[in-house]
Amino acid sequence: MKAVAPSYYPLFKCIAGACRHTCCAMWEVDIDPATYDKYLNMRGPFAERIRSSVAVEDDGSETGEAHFVLRPDGRCPMLRDDGLCDLILECGESSLCRVCDEHPRFFNFRSDRVECGLGLSCEAALDLILNWDKGFELTDVTSMSPASHDIDLDMVPEEEPDELETEVYQARDNAIKIALSRGMRLSERVMKVAGDLWTPAERLEVLKSLESLSSEWCGIYNRIEASPDNTKSFEVIDGDRYALQFLNLFIYFLYRYPWEGGRLAGELLLMTADCVAANPGTDIRDIVRELSSNVEYSDCNIDDIMSRI
Repeated sequence: MKAVAPSYYPLFKCIAGACRHTCCAMWEVDIDPATYDKYLNMRGPFAERIRSSVAVEDDGSETGEAHFVLRPDGRCPMLRDDGLCDLILECGESSLCRVCDEHPRFFNFRSDRVECGLGLSCEAALDLILNWDKGFELTDVTSMSPASHDIDLDMVPEEEPDELETEVYQARDNAIKIALSRGMRLSERVMKVAGDLWTPAERLEVLKSLESLSSEWCGIYNRIEASPDNTKSFEVIDGDRYALQFLNLFIYFLYRYPWEGGRLAGELLLMTADCVAANPGTDIRDIVRELSSNVEYSDCNIDDIMSRI
């Protein structure tokens, strides 16, 4: 089975200690069984430190579900004050568990390929995606192998896609073509792909009902004015200031969520536009990262949005 990804995908590199918003804090990192077994068999003082930083919950399996226990300040016990990882420095990147090894990458499995991508909650990936000015093209990254301990593409059987899968991805690919067309304003392309969209007032009601993981995100969306229509939101995405960024965002949402259809991509894009319009002094990168971390990376929040569409 082959793997494909946007052409910017191979250029991603973690900026480690230079990152302003570490991915190693505020959430418990689950440790996959293979890595946990490796930790159990390591020897030496640092191995003892690793094991003392891990908790195991009974999930009915033989080994249980292991995760790193956060420090009182919410940071991973392996995260140093300079933003670097003691686990990598002591044992190398091969010692990372699957979650840490993969992040911020995502993988959508199709019958005949794996579609790889980068998530917007990571500021290095975010900068790469938002400012990409070389169009959208999928490239073969099979030789890279998705960054995962568990995925061996040679061992994944390749099958013919069924009729539903074919229709879903054809619709997604057509939506991306429409998004890339230059004969219409971006707002017109969004409406053509997404259909009927909520008003800012309706989107604000949805945002307030979702689970929020940070006070910064609450502050951002609470500044939205409950406008009766999308005029201001469309002005933002059609404006010159963030033209490239909003186009890349729309394509990203379409690519990442093929099964959810263009409506989800349109609503997430306009949620971003609502927040940008309401927070003119806030960097668009911070707004997108907060939306991604609080909404996109919460399965229950995405499910909630989809249930309302």
